[in-house]
Amino acid sequence: MSNGQKSDIKKVNEKTVDAYSDFGGLIKHTARYILWLPEAKALRREENRFLKYFTLPGKWAWDIFFLEKEGIIQRDTRGFSGVRFCDNNSKSYSDAKRLLGNTVGKKENFEKLVLEKQREFWDGFPYDIYNLDFCGTCFPDNQPPFSETFQAIEKIIEKHVEGNHFPFVIFLTMKAFDGETNPQAKEQLIQNIETNRANTSFAQQIATVIPDTQNFVAQRFTDFIVISVPKIICHLAERHCDLEVRSRAKYLRSNAAIGNFFITKFVFKFSRRRQSHLAVINQNYINNVLNIMRLDNVIAIDNASITQDIRRSSDELKQYIEQMNQNPLESQ
Repeated sequence: MSNGQKSDIKKVNEKTVDAYSDFGGLIKHTARYILWLPEAKALRREENRFLKYFTLPGKWAWDIFFLEKEGIIQRDTRGFSGVRFCDNNSKSYSDAKRLLGNTVGKKENFEKLVLEKQREFWDGFPYDIYNLDFCGTCFPDNQPPFSETFQAIEKIIEKHVEGNHFPFVIFLTMKAFDGETNPQAKEQLIQNIETNRANTSFAQQIATVIPDTQNFVAQRFTDFIVISVPKIICHLAERHCDLEVRSRAKYLRSNAAIGNFFITKFVFKFSRRRQSHLAVINQNYINNVLNIMRLDNVIAIDNASITQDIRRSSDELKQYIEQMNQNPLESQ
């Protein structure tokens, strides 16, 4: 997998009005509440300290204030010293920066921040949680198949391994939309499934879930992404550390430009490799892929998922952010 040529991914990653409204929606908050919060709480207990956090928060920084309210991260009168953030949209970045005070951030693409070794990211490394909440696809149609997004994730994994910084968690959110997906990337992901089909460890499971790959991709593109993205992360981690795919989820969205599409969400936990024996490493990888090839454990989030506790949490968060908007954190 080569880096390929540098590409301008503003077209697919720049946040839109639709994306902004989604950040404050009940479905989005349901995902925060049932996917992110339990993992963040568990890691907070495991580390017995406030966590270090990197995020792409959007203009209202919903996730930052949510995790602060829940006792996961800490703020003082001037900002969040253990948090770093970025946004490639000027208005979104400036609005978030106003709310977050001295919290370190930069108007930049996540990928460039990591791959070009910019200090706003690397001076705060390592982080306990990376919240990579993209509004676009991780396989942009104007990039080579192994996109800069996955190059950046691979770099983060490698740096954690070099410094023996474990455990850490990645929340990954991306749009599953065929029309914005690089055709070469899609073909590589198809071939990856076919290669696994030839492996006796996976053949039966794949035959059950995906009898015909081309038809599966054409008719169930979202599930194709739900399977393919974790397989890529497993491949990136395989040589370096242990990985657990903690959860996978999807929910329906729509906008005037492209109509209906799905948002897919993933939670990955990376741990120090306990045993380096090749057979053990291979078995860990096989177990992960077999789990990924199941679709009965994918969470479908919809209006029926919204409980009274989630509504209450959302209302409290909105009130809290409104207070912060009226009295933003001080900047030096």
